[in-house]
Amino acid sequence: MIQVNQLRFRSVFLLGIFQIAAIICPAQKLKPEDVVARHLESIGTTEARAGISSRVAQGSADVTKRIGGSGHAVGGAVMASQGRMSLIGIIFAPQDYSNEKVAFDGTKLTLGELTPGNRTRLGIFFKEHDIMFKEGLIGGTLSAAWPLLDLSVKNPKLKYVGVKKISGRSLHVLEYEPRSGGNLDIRLYFDSETFQHVRSEYDQSFTAPTVTNPDKAARQKETHLKFIEEFSNFKVESGLNLPHSYKMHLTIDSEGNPLLQDWLINLSQFVFNKNLDAKQFDVNAK
Repeated sequence: MIQVNQLRFRSVFLLGIFQIAAIICPAQKLKPEDVVARHLESIGTTEARAGISSRVAQGSADVTKRIGGSGHAVGGAVMASQGRMSLIGIIFAPQDYSNEKVAFDGTKLTLGELTPGNRTRLGIFFKEHDIMFKEGLIGGTLSAAWPLLDLSVKNPKLKYVGVKKISGRSLHVLEYEPRSGGNLDIRLYFDSETFQHVRSEYDQSFTAPTVTNPDKAARQKETHLKFIEEFSNFKVESGLNLPHSYKMHLTIDSEGNPLLQDWLINLSQFVFNKNLDAKQFDVNAK
């Protein structure tokens, strides 16, 4: 009995020591470069990544508008990239919803129009925040322009901010700040086990213009913009482990013209190393 009690005491004592040690010496935070290195491994080998110069992916698309209107449409989608250039095209027929066309030629962003000078809410958001395309962030690892493939190109400021649970899933979080600045708060999310990039968030908040009428001033509220990319259904294509489901969410929380809309693209066909003409990354090119 004495030996049993001694063993119990020793176990409790050791457990207490470990708990104190955990408090004094918490688990060391990952460095941004550690997350990036593991992330690159999740895409494919160094040789596989270096062997792909361009990417074209096609599939189906559907859009759902939840606030700021209602409706649902189904169509097709194409995503392409080469070097710093990238494009996303979403075509809906019947024409109960406007098509989305956005392309970046490495210098400027061009957008499709509903009518001359009239663009979709998503197009307007992209135009006002073209830094997402200039940095190569849009499309995540589906894009050859993905900045984490070679950090020396964009040299962003990265900060590891810990682990966050979203929908019960633990994700490593990196804050991404472009060297050129910008007005978006950008966070990149990586699966805590596989280090696959599964989510990007872009946030912007700004106060309403000052008004002199006290009644109107009391009713005014801050405008909040939030754009989310989600990536899932990872499969290997030509040695690269890439998402085959890509979802975009745009939320505009404003007093006058709110919006909640999402686009889901399911990719089924991939073509790599096709030489793409730069004109293909200009919506206005003939």
